[in-house]
Amino acid sequence: MCAFPRFVFPAFLILLAISMSPTQVRSQPNQRAIQIPVKIVLIGLDQVDTNYLTWSYGSSGNLPSQIDNQVILGNGTGDIFYPQYTVTKASGSFRTELDTYFKSIERDTHGPDPWFGTYVSDLNNPDYCDWKNFSIPYAVYDANSVESWLWNHNQELGGFPTNGWTIIVSFLPELPSITWSDVHQFEKTRFNNSPRLPTSTPHYYGIESTDPDLGFKYRYVDFMDAWGGKQGRMWFVDLSAGPVFNSQWEDIPLQVALGDNNIDPSSAFGQKWLTEYVSDYVSQATANLITPDFVYTPVYRPNYLIDVFVLDDRTSADQAAVPIQSAINQQDIQNAFNDLVPYSRVTVSVNVMNISTDLQQLLQAGYKYTDSWMQGSLFCSPERFGVIDARPVYDYLSSHMNDYEKNPYLTSTTMTIPAFAFAFSGQTYLSYTYKWFIGGSAVEGIALDKAALISANQYLFTYGNQVTPTQNGKGIGFTHLVVHEVGHEFGLEHPHQFGDIGDFSYSAMGYFTGDYTFGQVDRDAIQRAHVDQLYFVTQTIMNSLPSNSASQVQASLASVDTAYAAMNYMDAMQKVLAAYQLAQQLAGTASPTSQGIQPMTSQTETVAASQNSTAGTTSDQSATLYAVAGVAIGLIIGIGVGAVILKKRKGPKT
Repeated sequence: MCAFPRFVFPAFLILLAISMSPTQVRSQPNQRAIQIPVKIVLIGLDQVDTNYLTWSYGSSGNLPSQIDNQVILGNGTGDIFYPQYTVTKASGSFRTELDTYFKSIERDTHGPDPWFGTYVSDLNNPDYCDWKNFSIPYAVYDANSVESWLWNHNQELGGFPTNGWTIIVSFLPELPSITWSDVHQFEKTRFNNSPRLPTSTPHYYGIESTDPDLGFKYRYVDFMDAWGGKQGRMWFVDLSAGPVFNSQWEDIPLQVALGDNNIDPSSAFGQKWLTEYVSDYVSQATANLITPDFVYTPVYRPNYLIDVFVLDDRTSADQAAVPIQSAINQQDIQNAFNDLVPYSRVTVSVNVMNISTDLQQLLQAGYKYTDSWMQGSLFCSPERFGVIDARPVYDYLSSHMNDYEKNPYLTSTTMTIPAFAFAFSGQTYLSYTYKWFIGGSAVEGIALDKAALISANQYLFTYGNQVTPTQNGKGIGFTHLVVHEVGHEFGLEHPHQFGDIGDFSYSAMGYFTGDYTFGQVDRDAIQRAHVDQLYFVTQTIMNSLPSNSASQVQASLASVDTAYAAMNYMDAMQKVLAAYQLAQQLAGTASPTSQGIQPMTSQTETVAASQNSTAGTTSDQSATLYAVAGVAIGLIIGIGVGAVILKKRKGPKT
């Protein structure tokens, strides 16, 4: 039997990102103080001390009053956020109305719950252990419907700020909910031949998610305890829902935590503890969704070229069974980024390339079938798949970039982002090694500083044939992987960076829900950063102008500030472009042919693009529950990915 929990993520793996690639230095000397209203709505949490909840002292206290916007692989953006928290407690009548609504949409079901499982002997190797889910009854509420209902009933909660975010924290144990007693008894007997399954019924929030490339319907997306960011700037978490498997212990239901710690929330200690408990969720939501960090500093350009090079290394039989053109959709990638940066021109090309002889030899030389005893026995994640060492592949592509990408990485008007998508036969992935970890760092996507690397295979393309119950002829394609990784290249971070249930939000940058378009948090982050870049450049020009000319530019920037404070970043972008052009004209430096600005990066190398390739397009947008859709250089690569492969891509085993 296993000696370690199934989902283990050693902290040292974060260091891997820093060690594997040069950092893009996109310096930003200017600063902006940003006040963002954050309305906290409490439902069923009357014991929370609202004054104590909002207590803060800089970055300390329950809720941070100041957050410096960081860039993981670069310098800070210069933005300093000052969240302005207010708290509203929902009335009893609102709670009754909400409970009635829940009953009207409740879906009672019975099936494998990924949290309620146990370690079992592996059928193929008695030295190994694996994970088996138990089937239990549970209730599910459609997450999008709940979000819409809360959004449409906002006036009953005093309204939501149009220039800020609303975080709704509820505790609704009157809904079908797991009890502490059932969790306690199950844990005591989990490894017995006949574990005691719960007699109480947990509830969850669910969505439907289907890969439009190859039609696979994702499993286990019924097991969320939070959702938001699709309807608008709102996110809710239900502390009585769960337990959720992607955050196995950190986010156990509140009633379980109360029972385990023997806490009376009406006592003096219990009131403070409960208030701090709620503040932890609000703090995480603030960091993940309202003031997200970046991987790379976002760079505004009026033009973006996204060049996807598909390198199909599968056998001829696999290629005939699943044509590569059906596994990626150029238009859906285009649509996603048009929505992210609608003020810029985005051009996406999908180029199906022949694999050169020397690259083919490199792939063959870098191949290994991985089957680590320690992974199978200690971590209960048996590995029986092929890996190809990604570092030599990235080294090769870096040194041969001009064979593929002919466009420069960055000019005053255009940013070019190459993405290399490899398709392999069998179940083979690119893999970054870390010390002894080999297969545990298999990756389906990683955003490096010169290009994004993506790998998929016939196993994923026909994944519906591999699961129980089967989805014959269905699979998972490339499109979501490309959108996600190129999103990192734009600078976007994961919504779970500061807590796993941040993934329970609408975003192509998450692992869990398979969205292939960008959510509110993504659009806000990128558009705000682009406004700032142009604003700071305009200020620099303005400071060199005579006072009368400078005052004209300053007046124009004042209108930017108004739109910016309202979080109307699209309007702010149009206004800052006008202010920038005015400053250029007054300085006598306006370009007659472009709205270009000078590169704000030290990276000057030329990256790539093939001109003798054939374009390939496919069906609809894709959404993938994948191994490690990288954080820049893959912030969570290594042994932890062995767990992510099982948890995010395959789903827990049935």
